[in-house]
Amino acid sequence: MELINIDEEAPDTLYIFVNQFNPITHHNFNLTKSFFSGAAASCFDAGFANKYLEGIVRYLPYEPCSIDVLGVSPYFLTAINDYRIEYDAEVFRERHHPLYPSRLSALYAFGDLETCELVSRKYGWPLDTVQKFRLKDWPLTRIAKVNMEHVSLARHAYKVSMLEDIDRLWAGYWSGFDNIILELPAAGFARGKYDSGVIWEYLIEGIAECAE
Repeated sequence: MELINIDEEAPDTLYIFVNQFNPITHHNFNLTKSFFSGAAASCFDAGFANKYLEGIVRYLPYEPCSIDVLGVSPYFLTAINDYRIEYDAEVFRERHHPLYPSRLSALYAFGDLETCELVSRKYGWPLDTVQKFRLKDWPLTRIAKVNMEHVSLARHAYKVSMLEDIDRLWAGYWSGFDNIILELPAAGFARGKYDSGVIWEYLIEGIAECAE
């Protein structure tokens, strides 16, 4: 199946870290040996399916509002950081790539075991939870290849800096660009250049079935 954002084919076999300590994940995997993205699970509803086809589904549960605080605390930034990132990523997708899989709906997978091993070494994700999957033949499947390290760098950048060009980061992410370099505050008053590095992952609107 061809990727929606890059001119190449998706891997025949996909690898997913299956966290069975999550009750929903445990139930779905052990009962059905498959995972549905949010959109795939919702397209039974004709109204939703039509919005999905047109690229006008709204996935964001909360919208920003105006606040009176001029100076914000480090805890404030930490508390809202993850949602700020997902909000900005989703708003950029809605505006520029409405037919791409949403991070708030998609399944997340890797294209080979070597990438899983890299992720395990870097982030401590347990390698023994990785399972092989194949995509079920669902006519509305959409797949995008993205660099997950853009998001990892964003999680740091949003905590330490008021980024002036957020769109550059998310344009690179959704276009399937490889590494991105940001100049960010470092120790003291110094600034340093931070290279995201590259770890490719696949965002999937569709159904993944266990291949083992």
